[in-house]
Amino acid sequence: MNTTTAAEQLQNEETNPQVKSLRKRVITPFVFVRDHYFSIAVIALLLFGWSNRNDNYLSAETGMGYALGIIGGIFMLLVSLYPLSKRVAWMSRWIRVRYWFLFHMVFGIIGPVMVLFHANFHIGSLNSTVALVSMLVVVSSGLIARYIYTRIHHGLYGQRITLKELKHELDNEHTELLRILEIDEKLKKRLTAMESRAFGNYTSLSMSLIHAISMAIDTRRLESGSIRLLKKSKCVQTPTANSEKTKKFIHRYTDTLRHIAEFRVYERLFSWWHILHMPLFIMMIITAIIHIFAVHLY
Repeated sequence: MNTTTAAEQLQNEETNPQVKSLRKRVITPFVFVRDHYFSIAVIALLLFGWSNRNDNYLSAETGMGYALGIIGGIFMLLVSLYPLSKRVAWMSRWIRVRYWFLFHMVFGIIGPVMVLFHANFHIGSLNSTVALVSMLVVVSSGLIARYIYTRIHHGLYGQRITLKELKHELDNEHTELLRILEIDEKLKKRLTAMESRAFGNYTSLSMSLIHAISMAIDTRRLESGSIRLLKKSKCVQTPTANSEKTKKFIHRYTDTLRHIAEFRVYERLFSWWHILHMPLFIMMIITAIIHIFAVHLY
C-alpha cells in the first residue's frame, strides 16, 4: 500500500533535478518578459513604425506627427534634469537622485522614439538629417553607458562598487576555498598570485583590457584545476549535492577575480564616456534648435 502523502510527493518533485530543470525552462521566458517588458514594448513599437514607414500615416509638418516632434524634443531636453539634480541641492531633496536617473532613462528612450515617428523613419533635409543622426548618436552612447554603469554599480539604482568592497568579498571567498580544498600549499600560492594580478594597477585602457582578457583565460584554468583537486581530495567522498555546491563556490571565486580585472576596464570606459557624452549632447541640442528654426523660418 502506498502511504506517500501529497506533501511528500510535492517535496520529491521539488528536489527532482529533471522536474526543476523543466520548471526552469518553462518559467524562464516569462521571467525574461517580466524583467524586460519596457524594452520589448519599445522594440515592438519601433518595428511597427519601421514596417509602416512608407504608408505616410504621419506628417512631420502637421497634426500628430508635428506634436510628436515637439513632445519628443521636450523629453530630450528633460534628460538634462538628472545631471542637474546632482548639482542642485533642492532638486535632490525634492526627488531622490535615483528617481531623477529613472526619468533620465525613460525620457532618453521615449523622446527619441517619438522623434523617429515624427520623422516617419525617413531622412529629410540636410538640417533634419544632421539633427536626427546627432540624436541617434547620443541615444546609442546612452545605451552603451547603461551597460557600463551596471558593471561598476550595484544594479541601475545601487551604490558605486569599490575595489575595497571587491577585495573584502574576495578575501572571504579565498579563506573558504582553502578550507574546502584542505589548504593545498600549491593552490594557496596560485590563489595569492592570481589575486595580486587581479588588483594590478594598469594606467592605460589598452593594458587594462589585455589584463582582463588574460585574467579571463587564467581564471578558467584555475577553476578547472581546482575542480580536479576537489575530485582527488577527500571531498570526492562527500554527497553529490555538496560537491556541486563546492563547484559553484569555486566558479563564484574565479568569477570574482574576473570581475575585479574587468572592473578597471569599465571604470576607465565610463570616465572616457563622461568626457565624450556631454559634447555629443550639446551638439544634439544645437542641431535640434537649428532644425526647429529652419523648419519654421523657411
